[in-house]
Amino acid sequence: MDFSRAVSLLGRPSTDPDVQALLASLKIIRQPSVDVDENDDDRVLSAEDWLINRQLGIELGFEARAHLLGEDDFDPNTEPMVLSQVYFYRNHPEVKPYRGRLPFSIGLDDGRTGVRAKLAAYEPTRRSYLRDTWEMPECRLTVSYVDDSARIGFVLCLLRPPAMPADADDAAVVPSIAQIARVMGKPLTDPELRLTFAPLRLEQNLEEDETGSIAALTRHLGIELRFRYLDGGRDQVLANVLFYREHEAEGARWPGQLPKGLLFDDSPEQVIHKIGRPPDHLLDEEFEGYATWHFVEYSLQVKYSAMENCVLCVQMALGATLSA
Repeated sequence: MDFSRAVSLLGRPSTDPDVQALLASLKIIRQPSVDVDENDDDRVLSAEDWLINRQLGIELGFEARAHLLGEDDFDPNTEPMVLSQVYFYRNHPEVKPYRGRLPFSIGLDDGRTGVRAKLAAYEPTRRSYLRDTWEMPECRLTVSYVDDSARIGFVLCLLRPPAMPADADDAAVVPSIAQIARVMGKPLTDPELRLTFAPLRLEQNLEEDETGSIAALTRHLGIELRFRYLDGGRDQVLANVLFYREHEAEGARWPGQLPKGLLFDDSPEQVIHKIGRPPDHLLDEEFEGYATWHFVEYSLQVKYSAMENCVLCVQMALGATLSA
């Protein structure tokens, strides 16, 4: 059967008649829902749900609409679930191969070379690493490969999340990377450090935790500052600065510069090229990856999406203080 039309349904609620018809054609009876704590109906464990037909090689991902929009205050029992992802599996464990038409004229027997050739018109949007990602007019497209890229593992069509820019007034006063690097390792009481982060309302957002203090400015500015006691010292010093892509910390995208000229839309390949040498440590997982470099001034860790090939978080850290 041909399920490539499912891509045109991305963004529609699960109650939409066409989405319901899709579920019926896949012989899926269960309806998507928010996963809540059995002992607390208001505590959301996951705002996403997955429905799969292993015989046909299709999986549908749904997400609570409010969560997709970056809202954290919603009723999990009534919030609409939106179709946000469609997987077409060709070579995947415990799933039979999809045998229908693939979207965007991709062939069932294509490998990486063939897929790239068919999507040549969208080459400027391609981000690559272990997988390939393109920005298509209808969706974000990721293709995974197996057997040294000779065959397709899966084709994934994703609904692009809405942009969450930082407030324009706040964005106008964020410090530069040079300013931030200059105060790394300085005590929380240091006048230059206080002046650097005063426009971000450091004082109003500083909270103590078990190892020091944190200023979580992620909701509106996409940055987090961590102050720690290092080497038995009596003063908390700025040990970690984390810059987030929108939605990564359930908030806005950091509007300022990133270290080493990086951009959130860089692929892992582009990140390594910009830094100019292979990472000192590299960890690739199924959905995310981490690349770490150690420099004289600080260590740098880049967390990236292994599915969408973009930067999720960039962390500047002192020595051994790198943290997730």
